[in-house]
Parts: sequence; structure tokens; C-alpha cells
Amino acid sequence: MIRNVYYLVHSATHERCFRYYETLAGARIAQRMRNSRLGYKTRVQRILDEDLEFEQCVNSQGAVVLATWAIEEDHIDCVELIIY
Repeated sequence: MIRNVYYLVHSATHERCFRYYETLAGARIAQRMRNSRLGYKTRVQRILDEDLEFEQCVNSQGAVVLATWAIEEDHIDCVELIIY
């Protein structure tokens, strides 16, 4: 069975976090928390760019920029466990 999962990706290095999220809503919550800790307190909008979903935020100087963490969707093949 193929499942959709979501990873947080660093926008500069394109490295994925170790954890994946089963829902887009869960990934968005984690993205908001991480970007908020980095100083991007106010989100203006979400932007979809080349399969990555970014947050456009206001930084500490008041400029509108793309925040550090983005969301990437991936597909994994997993085996369903049948427990008797």
C-alpha cells in the first residue's frame, strides 16, 4: 500500500528532518512551531513552489521573507500488518 507522508525540509540545505508526518495538517503545525522559534512570528501566507510548501512571514526587521522550514510531500510503500 502506498501512503502519502510529509517531511519538513530546510529551505537552504534541502535536508529533511528525521521525522515524517502522516497528515498535511500535522506537518503544517510542526512547520509553524519551528519557524516561530526561529523568529518568524507572523505568517502572511503559504506559498507552493516546486513541490515545497513555504510560509511567507514577517521577519524581525519587518521584511516579508520565506521562512526557513518548508513541507515536502513524499510517497512511501508500506506493508499493512494484520494482527489476529
